Amino acid sequence: METLEETFDHDRALVFGVGGCGDIVSTIPTARLLESHGVDIVLGGVAWERVVVDPTPGPRHFEEITGIEQLNDAAALASAETATQDGIEFAETHVARQYDEEVLLIDIGGGARGVAKGLDDACDQLDIDLVVGTDAGGDVLAAGDEPGIKSPLTDAVMLSVLDLLNVDTCLGMYGYGSDGELTLDEITAGIGRAARRDGLLGAWGLTPRIVDELDALLDEVTTEANRLPVEAARGKLGDEAIRDGERSVELTPASTVTFYLDPAAVAAGSALDTHVRDTESFEAAHEALSQAGYETELDLERRLTAQ
Repeated sequence: METLEETFDHDRALVFGVGGCGDIVSTIPTARLLESHGVDIVLGGVAWERVVVDPTPGPRHFEEITGIEQLNDAAALASAETATQDGIEFAETHVARQYDEEVLLIDIGGGARGVAKGLDDACDQLDIDLVVGTDAGGDVLAAGDEPGIKSPLTDAVMLSVLDLLNVDTCLGMYGYGSDGELTLDEITAGIGRAARRDGLLGAWGLTPRIVDELDALLDEVTTEANRLPVEAARGKLGDEAIRDGERSVELTPASTVTFYLDPAAVAAGSALDTHVRDTESFEAAHEALSQAGYETELDLERRLTAQ
């Protein structure tokens, strides 16, 4: 894909949040943009909630989840009734309830190769000819040497998946640092790496209509990284503390924009992608990053729940 306008030529798109933990909210601006050009939309996200929502560390797998229509090992249709067996609802559950429609839930247990195979099959079953992954904050653009990286695992796996899929794909980066992991300069550097590979496809900003829609959705879904762009759109700019004061982000007008990139161009500049691309299980992806010296979000959650 060479330009954002090419996405408008598709019939049906899966737009999913790459990082779990409420990233599905970041799909809404992109979904509405595509819909305005006649593209039918399926929303989706990864079955992983932060420990403030789900005290069980790590992603959830389909055998732990009720109220889904499983398409294969990596993809299932979720509804307003979807929850873990111990009663934890996903952000995707709230989105399905809010819009009264099924959403695609992704189990990352198969690693990059397994998830890509499953999503290709799901695209065949659901007549999807475009997949757009969106990330709130921008850590998916990490080269791998940034000191603030806190959650490299899911983003790296799903970036690899986007590059491995057989259908057309696109990556949307929303929030410009709203998760507090990469600095604004590091995000700019990530966009620059992709742009030098002809991988910057375009951009689209929040409109008042979408801000109002996100406000309503954020009443149901807990996600700081997705709430801050809405606050920026209403004029709250400058430094903002998140994660109970553990991190600080700088909100700018760029925080309201989704930048669209070619996943292959982003992956080519990512050491994280290199480590997880050929994995066939979540455990293998985690082990690959651990062996490379990274602490992942799974390590953090295990440490928090052990306290």
